Amino acid sequence: LATIDYIREHYPAAKRLFLLGTPSMISEFEAAGFESAADSADDVPDVVVAAFDMTLQYDRLCRAAWWVSQGVPYIATNPDRVCPTDQPTVLVDCGSICACIEHATGRRPDITLGKPDPNMLSGILSRHGLQPDQIAMVGDRIYTDVAMAHNAKAMGVLVLSGETTLDVADKADPQPHITADSIEVLGALIREAHGK
Repeated sequence: LATIDYIREHYPAAKRLFLLGTPSMISEFEAAGFESAADSADDVPDVVVAAFDMTLQYDRLCRAAWWVSQGVPYIATNPDRVCPTDQPTVLVDCGSICACIEHATGRRPDITLGKPDPNMLSGILSRHGLQPDQIAMVGDRIYTDVAMAHNAKAMGVLVLSGETTLDVADKADPQPHITADSIEVLGALIREAHGK
């Protein structure tokens, strides 16, 4: 959604997008009025968007790299290197897909949206009339979730149920304000603090 808003604001004439993303993400862009550019050298997109894509196909990755190498505006939805999983695999995420494109083309995304950019929290603050010290950003990554909290001047809560280990957390900069084993443990701590 942040990417859709960004394109509308910064590329108001953009209609056709070359989208690397899951079918559900592509559907969101199409529901917002954008059209998906075909995997064809004849269908020049207005913007290339890279996102988490569990359906990634090599030919589409190559086409995205081609358009990026040709100077088409290029947006990444987030910087995440991997997606957390409890399965014996590494789920390559948007940041790693963009690293592949960068290595092939020498070009980074023009902008990487999502965490740690504080604008996601800025919208929450504005909509609910809150101050940064009234909210906590809870997540499992130092370089996105906790960094966004610090960037927004909010409380950063790290849960160790994703990719970050306690050893990594102890050495991290920025440091989380609170570290908990999981959301469940964090919830218990909050209930305990409120006497419930």
